[in-house]
Amino acid sequence: MRAGTVTNTTAHWRCALLNTGAILAAFYVVIREGWDLDADGLLCLKELALVLVRLLAFPVHVLLQVTPAPVLALFGLPDAPWPPSALLAVALSLPLWGIFVIGGLMLEAWLELAAEASPPGGEDRRGPIRGMPRV
Repeated sequence: MRAGTVTNTTAHWRCALLNTGAILAAFYVVIREGWDLDADGLLCLKELALVLVRLLAFPVHVLLQVTPAPVLALFGLPDAPWPPSALLAVALSLPLWGIFVIGGLMLEAWLELAAEASPPGGEDRRGPIRGMPRV
């Protein structure tokens, strides 16, 4: 039983690292582009709102970066790192964040099921009826 717990803990850590990596990547993009957008040395409410928008719009930013320019031209989008409308960017990104989070949870559950299905040492712990222990 102890080996199954270690495997489940490993699955939790992998999924947690995946989620943490995505969040850190979003923060890296925002920090790289800078907090003070008008370079006056002060952080105003508008700039803080734009930081929040850029964090929320991170999945669309990634899609725009990896999509080739001819494909973007087909949709009438400019070759820009961010969408022209903040509202559009957030509206498109929120479902993408949801898909990422739900996908991460599904991956974690799949890894746990795979760890429970393969017993340590190769012996079969299940009886003749699936899920019933051997007596």
